[in-house]
Amino acid sequence: MVTPDPDGVGGDFYICENLLRGYYTALSNRNYTQALSYCKPGGVMYKFANSMWDLALDYPKFYHTYQVYNVYDFSHPTSYYVNAEYDFSTTQHDIYGGMYGTKYYYGFAAPFEKVYGQWKLS
Repeated sequence: MVTPDPDGVGGDFYICENLLRGYYTALSNRNYTQALSYCKPGGVMYKFANSMWDLALDYPKFYHTYQVYNVYDFSHPTSYYVNAEYDFSTTQHDIYGGMYGTKYYYGFAAPFEKVYGQWKLS
């Protein structure tokens, strides 16, 4: 976890890490409007949340939960962009209590962009 530093980039990293975790929590809770609120409209993470929403409408008996394990390798190439990497897992469930395996993903890129003064997943 990144320690917040309001006077430096550490504060931006802290905000972005929490944004990423909140995004996946919203997806796990099937709160797609909240997940979209963490994203820059039209960005890759926005499109992913929309595709998961479409999938939920087509297959309402199935859903995914997500767990973000690590967020690391933060960089701040400009004052309007932050990059990070993260590791996470996803598990498919059905509404009857069935689980269909967990998949683990490592080294995924998490791009962030400042949109109207607020950090968003891009």
